[in-house]
Amino acid sequence: MRTLTALLLSGALLLLAAERAPMDHMGPQSDGTFIVATGQRIEPGTIHFAGRPIDLALHPTRDLLAILDQGSVLLATRAGVVAGSEVKTLKGASYRGCVWHPDGNRLFVSLTNGQLQEFRLEGDRLVSVGPIDLKRAAGAVGGGPSGSANPTELEHALPAEVEKRNPVPGGMCITRDGTRLFVACASRGAVVEVDLTSRKRVADYPTQNVPFEVRLSEDERTLIVSNWAGREATKEEREEDETADSDGATVVVDPRGVVSTGTVSLIDRATRSRTDLLVGRHPAGLAVRGHQAFVANAGDDSVSEIDLGRKRVARTMRLRWGKQRLFGSMPNVLALKGGTLYTCNGGDNAVCEMDLRTGKVRGFRPAGFYPVGICLARDGRTAYVVNTKGNGSVQNTTQGKPGNAHNFQGTVSVIDLTADLDAATRRVAELNYWHRSRQVLRPKLAVYGGAIKHVLYIIKENRTYDEVFGDMPQGNGDKSLCGLPEEVTPNHHALARQFTLFDNAYVSGTNSAEGHQWATEGLGNDYIERFYGGYARSYPYDGTDAMAYSSGGFIWDAALKKGRTVRNYGEFCSDQEAKLVPNPRNWMVAWWDRQSGKNSIKVTAYSRVQGLRAYTHPSVTCWPLLTSDQWRADQFIEDYQRLSRDDKVPNLMLLTLPSDHTEGTNPKYPKPKSMVADNDLALGRVVDAVSHSPQWKDTCIFVMEDDAQAGPDHVDGHRTVCLALSPYVRRGFVDSSLYTQISILRSIELMLGLDPMTRFDALCPPFAACFQETPDLTPYTTVQNRVKLGDMNPPLRALRGDDLFYAKKTLELDFSGVDTADWYWLNRIVWHSLHGGKPYPVRRG
Repeated sequence: MRTLTALLLSGALLLLAAERAPMDHMGPQSDGTFIVATGQRIEPGTIHFAGRPIDLALHPTRDLLAILDQGSVLLATRAGVVAGSEVKTLKGASYRGCVWHPDGNRLFVSLTNGQLQEFRLEGDRLVSVGPIDLKRAAGAVGGGPSGSANPTELEHALPAEVEKRNPVPGGMCITRDGTRLFVACASRGAVVEVDLTSRKRVADYPTQNVPFEVRLSEDERTLIVSNWAGREATKEEREEDETADSDGATVVVDPRGVVSTGTVSLIDRATRSRTDLLVGRHPAGLAVRGHQAFVANAGDDSVSEIDLGRKRVARTMRLRWGKQRLFGSMPNVLALKGGTLYTCNGGDNAVCEMDLRTGKVRGFRPAGFYPVGICLARDGRTAYVVNTKGNGSVQNTTQGKPGNAHNFQGTVSVIDLTADLDAATRRVAELNYWHRSRQVLRPKLAVYGGAIKHVLYIIKENRTYDEVFGDMPQGNGDKSLCGLPEEVTPNHHALARQFTLFDNAYVSGTNSAEGHQWATEGLGNDYIERFYGGYARSYPYDGTDAMAYSSGGFIWDAALKKGRTVRNYGEFCSDQEAKLVPNPRNWMVAWWDRQSGKNSIKVTAYSRVQGLRAYTHPSVTCWPLLTSDQWRADQFIEDYQRLSRDDKVPNLMLLTLPSDHTEGTNPKYPKPKSMVADNDLALGRVVDAVSHSPQWKDTCIFVMEDDAQAGPDHVDGHRTVCLALSPYVRRGFVDSSLYTQISILRSIELMLGLDPMTRFDALCPPFAACFQETPDLTPYTTVQNRVKLGDMNPPLRALRGDDLFYAKKTLELDFSGVDTADWYWLNRIVWHSLHGGKPYPVRRG
């Protein structure tokens, strides 16, 4: 067999020809592939359905798959989903966990509320048996013998403060006799044992931080547990600020704030003795054979082999291809057959085959968008792979309807393992653009040759392209979806008209928890991708969970590594630590405090991200929205002008302007139009200030939403508002090149001379067509708002009909965090506010 490097190089000429052709829009392509939110292409899934699946399990005796979707379980064969088989779960799916009982008559899944749910198989239908509670049963006591026959006796119960928490169950396994189930509980720091006769929790086995999956050794005497967040911190590490929080777990981090360890625990069931072994970062899926166990290290692109007899790591196998060594494959689950180990690589959208004798990669086979589960058929010829993001957010747009970022089409790829591996590897290389040319990745432009010394990256909240720019005839817009036209957003329109309009730019994430990771790291790691929707442990849009950070680090880490200067205004500032003193009772109080010039409300910002904290403005916060974007613009402009006068403008600046998120029709806040108008004016003022400074001559400003979940778009729910502003940006131009958030990060890296963080940004073309070689130093002048700022939503007593209905619905929602309000209802509330009685165009799912 030819070497992997030779196989990949053989496809390079084909790729060079293909990449010169203009890229299409996101979604389905004429050749049958899909372009997804990362800019990669994927092969369509063999089986598809509306939803975002998280796990699957193959029936022990039949060619029947159980697929755990976000809020349901459905059955499928290789021919497709069994009609009428979908059944709702009691709560949403957890991050992992779907297993058949050995008798094939019972199925167990993990739920985000901390329970397991049992189903009974009747023919080709599942019937819910009900939940299994993983909290301490009433009257349970500790101290009984392991596996006590008394179901009310709970051995080694955990401390009371741990008992109160949602255990967040995940990966499971069952003994061969079907009497005991073991489940890894991420936020309990333990594996829970369940007696399947009584359906009661009977024992806990403490592990290290954030257990992901549990397997039994072949003799069933040992529990093998992958600890997603690694080892416990030492006293010295806690004292030296070398730790961070992950939903109550104190995890060890490096100076950037990224989790730095991963472990596997080997627990003797009889004696409860435990051996902890250091492996790679983010150890996830496990596979066991004889005296060997294997764990996929999703944070290090590696697999660790463990000698169970000697209780040690025997070797580490790297998932490498060609000369590329950058992080990004993210192997997260494993399957084993003969001398071959199969890994689901979330970042490669592929299944990787590894030779266990040599520890080397044999090749790759295409899967769908971010595979997270694999089952091997009994014939040894077929792999069933579940892809959590499927074909992308195309469930509506493939039917000719406007789409939302949440409209996922989940898939299962049925892969023929006997097909030519060389050809499959070449195909994976093509789909991932592993051989993009230097000319495409590093265009010979002034902006990438030293002309730019300062970059301002403005991150806003949640709007689609059609919502804002759908009324601009120059671009590919749908005016019927435009609720925030030029009357509301005159600065957005003026900037797009005076500089360049981008009508084919996309966010890579789906909501703020994902979006801020993609916007600043160019990658959503395995933890973020698995917790979509449920977020039982955290919602880390504001930098409050170290598990959510990419092993490649953040864009500011890349800048600091090269000696560049950094200043942050609100990005990744914790809303829990944000302080407003005195705390205004509503938006108008804070508004009048600013308008009067008193500025008596003092705001304190704080970032939990170690690598960012020292570079963060002490007063600018993203959330709560009690402060207007005018106030945020005030803080930025004052600071910027001071730095400009001293000729100390940082090389990299990040600014959050979140008011376009809105607060629905809450009477304590302005109307959605007014809040978006506030956001628009703040953007105009910031660009005005920067463009009138001496540093404008070598500055570039990028503007993008963190996500686009708040509205519909006729192309794709990820398409969004995007701007590039600089003397080197073409005037009066439309750039229809396909760009993502990763494109912005790659452009920043090239402008400031930074190294790529992961293979995603390393292989992503930067902005190019919009740039010119001769600078036009004409500054931008703010366009004054046309919609009144501070136009408050009316009180409920003044409302009737649908206006009253949506106002009441607003007050039912949780606005304590950036996306705690149900996106489904908030979208419809804002749509009604902007469009009146016009029906909302996007259906659920």
